[in-house]
Amino acid sequence: MVMPSTNAVGTPAIEFTEEQKFIFDPRGWIALPGVLNDDEVVEMREFCYRLQREPESIPEPHRSSIGGPLERLTDHPAVLGFMNEFVASGYSNEECYGFRLEGTFLTIRAKGQDHFRPHGGRGMHNFPGNSHTYHMHPDKVHSGLTRVVWELNPVKKRGGGTMFLNGSHKAAFPPPKTTENRDCPLWEDYSCPAGSVLFFTEAITHSGARWEDDTADRVAIFNCYNVIGNKWHKWEPHPAHLAEMPFKRRTLFRPVYCQDNVPSVSDGV
Repeated sequence: MVMPSTNAVGTPAIEFTEEQKFIFDPRGWIALPGVLNDDEVVEMREFCYRLQREPESIPEPHRSSIGGPLERLTDHPAVLGFMNEFVASGYSNEECYGFRLEGTFLTIRAKGQDHFRPHGGRGMHNFPGNSHTYHMHPDKVHSGLTRVVWELNPVKKRGGGTMFLNGSHKAAFPPPKTTENRDCPLWEDYSCPAGSVLFFTEAITHSGARWEDDTADRVAIFNCYNVIGNKWHKWEPHPAHLAEMPFKRRTLFRPVYCQDNVPSVSDGV
């Protein structure tokens, strides 16, 4: 099995360390601080506000949360490193990713806006057909449907970032009733500077939260990845935007099947 070592513009994958892999497996999520530089954050955040407030100012093919500068996030080196380790299961080579990007959305949330709605969990007990799965054996785990969140403004602890019930992706028991209260101490979240990235398995119990910062909105891109033979979300990129992408990036959006699904540049996508 050959995993691509670089992304579509030739930047090497950022491989997860042994410590990061150990953290992600029992918790079901991990945040990496300050992955984007200040210039990238400003450019991407400005695009997000245009997308929300002035979509007509953006060419139609790019009116999505992978449009314009946000396209670079789809196969960012940190994403490639994570997906190679936790999601890809073959069907890849140096010019073709072993995973798909199957959904995306933008969240801009001002102070007081709430989205507390716990869902997910117990992913080790889901049957095929439900992408919210988590599998493991010694020295290797597989996260089925996996969410990557790019935080384009700072997030404060208990300030409105995504909330998690640690370990619930492996849980034999359902969440206790106490977790229906957002103040239950079992809920965990994070703080991070602008430009950070959060990875979590959709097999974990998680929730949005009430944004508490009155100095800045939450501005976050939520991209969702899956194996190449499975799909959960009803979403596709604009075909004209797809046609503009480098070949390797286009393989993120190839058809959903396994047999011979390792396209090459000569084949197209």
